[in-house]
Amino acid sequence: MKSLKTILVVLDKPKHPQSALDKALQIAGKTGAHLHLTSFCWHAMCEQNDVFDVHQRRSMKKEILRAREEWLWQLIRDRKLNAADITVEVVWARDIADWVASEAVKRKLSLVIKSVHRSNRLLHTSLDWQLLRSVPVPVLLAGVTSSGKRPALGKDVLATVDLRHNDRKHRTLNLRVLDAAARFAEISGGRMHCVAVVEYSKALDELDLITARRVRKDVIGKTQDLLAAMLEPYDVAKTRIHRPAGKVGQMVAETARKTRAGLVVVGSSASGNRLLGGAAEKILERVPGDLLVVHP
Repeated sequence: MKSLKTILVVLDKPKHPQSALDKALQIAGKTGAHLHLTSFCWHAMCEQNDVFDVHQRRSMKKEILRAREEWLWQLIRDRKLNAADITVEVVWARDIADWVASEAVKRKLSLVIKSVHRSNRLLHTSLDWQLLRSVPVPVLLAGVTSSGKRPALGKDVLATVDLRHNDRKHRTLNLRVLDAAARFAEISGGRMHCVAVVEYSKALDELDLITARRVRKDVIGKTQDLLAAMLEPYDVAKTRIHRPAGKVGQMVAETARKTRAGLVVVGSSASGNRLLGGAAEKILERVPGDLLVVHP
């Protein structure tokens, strides 16, 4: 993973705990990355030209932006942040994901960070999915429980690799996942784990033709050399290599909980269209901590 130079932080609305900012400050403190704090505003009434005239709409929009900017600078003062180390921007935008995707290219961003609020372990807003699918740089979702607190997890990082395919695009994506996981483990001061799930459905048990144990043994035998070659540069002990059999999303989530990993790194689709794919989306729905998505 390239060095982290510029990080765009999507701030929560006022009165929220700003976990994305907390995570960004932690990373910047270790890497020296520049933070660009962005707060978004939009209100439908300012677009209702059949109700308000142009001067009224302009005045309402100006006041909303002024109040948000005042809040943002107060946040900086309350946090005692050095204004020389950050830049701030209040943006009027309805399509936040599209704006962030454009900025990622224009500013040559290294990373985008946003908090994700969970309800029954599901992603709470569609914006999270839109960012993951459209932004061409790594996106880190800082986990928050339903109570608004960060989950109490460790410093270790779990890299999720896909060994079901061995074409060039999948190999490249797996290496980017491992590289990012190693970088963030260094930043957090934790260890790197790797999980490569042997995909298996319990429905096959009913056919009485094959068992999960047999499938796992066969797949591990065929892929262990490939995995060993990928992990060779990263000094991952055998005890930190996990090969569970089952549904990918469920097994990755269980491994994350078992290892108490504070961050799970997953790759988006290797097809190049930046869609996550079913397995990756299941992972994102279930893991308890922070989530980092990298692209091919």
